[in-house]
Formats: sequence, structure tokens, C-alpha cells
Amino acid sequence: MDDPIDYIRVASQIYTRLEMEYGFATPKAQNNEMPETWIFLASQLQRLRVEEVHCWNKALNKISDEGNEFPPKIPKLLKVMRGIAWKAEQNNKQKQKALEEIEYKKTVVHSDAAPKLEQLTKKLTVNV
Repeated sequence: MDDPIDYIRVASQIYTRLEMEYGFATPKAQNNEMPETWIFLASQLQRLRVEEVHCWNKALNKISDEGNEFPPKIPKLLKVMRGIAWKAEQNNKQKQKALEEIEYKKTVVHSDAAPKLEQLTKKLTVNV
């Protein structure tokens, strides 16, 4: 089982990344209130599924690639995190379905070929 997520730590990492990338993470008026800001973001992260929370860095990469001048608002960050997790989930489902199909085909081919191979083996044994 996964370790429980430390949401305050994740929020701290997000804000540190935003400060490094944009030079600031929140408007100057809120700089005195960073712990409260982290607590608020942590409470929003708790609403997400674990898989979505683990996508925070990919979400920030995607947002960064958009080239915005300002750091993202929390709702946008959460939306992008959900989207990345959803895409990953869909990709995993498609991969699983493809693997199941391959396994099915292996089984079908094997079951079709097994009697023929047995007959060939008998013929070879008789001819020797």
C-alpha cells in the first residue's frame, strides 16, 4: 500500500517550484501568509485522488510549456493535474486491453495449433 501523502509538503514543493520558475508564487500581499496559502492548497489537494496528486510536477511542466508570464491559479493547476491523471488512466486501460487481446490471440492460436501438432508428431513417429 502507498504511503499516505503529506499534502503540506506537496503544497510546499509546488510553491517552491512556482517561486523558482516565475520569481513569485502569489501576489506580494500574500507573502506574509505563505503557511496559510500552503494549508489552503493542501486542503484542495486532499480533494483529489492520489493518482491526481502525484501528477503535480507534470502539470506544472505542462503549464510552464504554455509560456504564461504569471503562475497558475489553484483551480487551473488542479484541472491540469486531473487531466494528466485521466489521460494516464486511459492509456493504461488501452495498454491493458491490448495485452489481454494479445494473450487471447496466443491462447486461440495455441489451441488451434495443438491438435495439428499432435497429429504431425504421430505421423512422424509412425514414419520413423
